[in-house]
Amino acid sequence: MSTHPILLVIDVQNGFVNEHSRHVVPIIRDLAEQWTNAGGATLFTRYHNYEGSPYQRLIGWNGLREAPQTDLVPDLRPLADAPGAQVLDKVTYTALTDDGRRMLTGYTDLYICGIATDGCVLKTALDAFDSGYTPWIIEDACASNATRHPAAEVHQSALTLLSRLIGSRQLIQSAAVREVIATAPTQRHSA
Repeated sequence: MSTHPILLVIDVQNGFVNEHSRHVVPIIRDLAEQWTNAGGATLFTRYHNYEGSPYQRLIGWNGLREAPQTDLVPDLRPLADAPGAQVLDKVTYTALTDDGRRMLTGYTDLYICGIATDGCVLKTALDAFDSGYTPWIIEDACASNATRHPAAEVHQSALTLLSRLIGSRQLIQSAAVREVIATAPTQRHSA
């Protein structure tokens, strides 16, 4: 079966990067650079919280309402402008919005990394699984930015759920992605 992979970088935005999630930014930047240099397509997502959103009404969270919080981190901005890259603005956990699904047309394998493992990464992976994509979670390129609970434990809990719900073989390390890039350069796919 022919596969058409895309690197899906979830919400690596100023407002989600903190002392618990900062360590994945260089890993994600390195992966995205290598992926882009190999001719691969990348989809970067940016979450925007709006007035009256469920996040505000039900959780009491008011973050990521405007720039600079909603901006991609400076390390990723040039890569979001590179050939083969797209940016998806969203107001939900998942990247599989109507616009996201259009942007992912023709792709089969979603290599997913970003912030937060326990939120948008988890929801996107589950929706990808349910929609017939093959999701690959790059464990060491994902993090939780949780502040009310130990972030490392929240991250691990999300990985445990993903292992159970989409399959343990779908959780990989960035080294495995680098091997994919080195041995079978990604072809840019035009939808």
